[in-house]
Amino acid sequence: MRVHHKFQGTALAILAAVIWTGSGGAPGAQTSEGAVAPGAEAVAAPVTLSAAEAAALRERGEGLLYGIAPAIKNVAAGVDLLDQAAQAGDVTAQEVLGKVLIDGYYLPAEPERGLALLEMAAATGSGKARLVMAQTYLWGLGVPVDTARAQALLQEASDAGYTPAQAVLGEQLVGGWVLPRDIAAGQALLEQAAGEGEVKAKLALGSFHLYGIGLPKDTARALALFEEAAEAGNGEGLAQYGETLMWKNTDPAAAEAYLTRAGNMGVGAAWTILAEGAMYGYLGPRRKFDAFAEKARAAGSERIEVLDATRRMWGISMRANGPETLWQLTQAAEAGNAEAAKFLISLLRDGNRMNIRRDLDEAELALEHFIPLLSEREIWQYQLTFSAKRARYDTRYEEVAQLAAEHPEHMTTWLGKELYQANPNVAIYMAQKLLQRDGLYQGKLDGYVGPLTVKALKKACETIDQPAACRDSVLRPEVIAAVLVRG
Repeated sequence: MRVHHKFQGTALAILAAVIWTGSGGAPGAQTSEGAVAPGAEAVAAPVTLSAAEAAALRERGEGLLYGIAPAIKNVAAGVDLLDQAAQAGDVTAQEVLGKVLIDGYYLPAEPERGLALLEMAAATGSGKARLVMAQTYLWGLGVPVDTARAQALLQEASDAGYTPAQAVLGEQLVGGWVLPRDIAAGQALLEQAAGEGEVKAKLALGSFHLYGIGLPKDTARALALFEEAAEAGNGEGLAQYGETLMWKNTDPAAAEAYLTRAGNMGVGAAWTILAEGAMYGYLGPRRKFDAFAEKARAAGSERIEVLDATRRMWGISMRANGPETLWQLTQAAEAGNAEAAKFLISLLRDGNRMNIRRDLDEAELALEHFIPLLSEREIWQYQLTFSAKRARYDTRYEEVAQLAAEHPEHMTTWLGKELYQANPNVAIYMAQKLLQRDGLYQGKLDGYVGPLTVKALKKACETIDQPAACRDSVLRPEVIAAVLVRG
């Protein structure tokens, strides 16, 4: 199929030839899958391009990469054109291609090549390039975690007035999750960015005030910030506020109204939250679940299938049935639902002490079967929980702790909770070890909860952002996970 394109202004013959080849119209060009057809001949990249010509290459490359009409999606050709534009000095092309190569979504990740392109853009003062590089080092996306480098890049971009970087740096400084906590500096950055209209800064500030993390709890200020974000077209804050109201169970009608607003603004997760609330009776009649679930599915929610299976497992609005629960989750996972696959693996590993027995061998088989749905990090995390499940005495606990220490970047809140679920003794042992290192625990490393362990966890609660969980019990999964994540 030939696709014709109009170009405004001067179009060099070499530029037109490159674009024609990229769109798949010429004999021997790349196919839509990116393979080179028989007889294809490489088109030499132009030695020099004007800024306008490089921009045209970049625009065409983005069209092919993302399949933006009238272009037909052709990832390989799009990347080739973006690379030519980037090498010709187009900063936007360097930013776009650099991020694509790091994300690894459209093609296999090449972090070193991506970072090289971003370095080129950053050298011209690009705040966006610095932000993407910072997040790459912050989360270890294909490269070793380097929080010092990440913070330096975020600071450079923030000092230059790039508000998205101010939002990210401010959030990390207030939260203290990855970078050392500096609440005053973080709040100042967030307030500055929010004052300039940065929606993500408003959402971060609102969240901190809503939950009382780092900043004083102030639900009125949180709602005001969320409403400002909503006026800018982002309903995520409304969903957070509505969910908080829902679980408090003080004003179900208002909770449903906020969440419905968020859902209608395109926050698909809001419909899933509503379905979960209806399922447990927090929004009046449980029969509301079906309508919310339908909207959640239409929004592409994977978690809704997990909730539906959970209803069947516990007998919520239907007869409880363990085997049918496993069948339902398996069917969803076979259809490509990663959330269902993960829930299934965890359920097989631990059982539910009612109608599903634990079966570690089956859990391992399920992990192997559904590997295509999981990231490398998730696969490693599940394997660690399997090791924890098999550990039966303190020397084995230490082996699991050593395995975890090899990849601190993989320790997440989710993994902390999964470890605690799989084997509480292992999770407690790992927490004891970290608390002992910090001088908070003076007892024996044994994985058992004694007075000294409880005392140490209470001290740890002064520095982790789990006020509600800590008030309830220092042995809550959220508390143990927070200690493990803090590392």
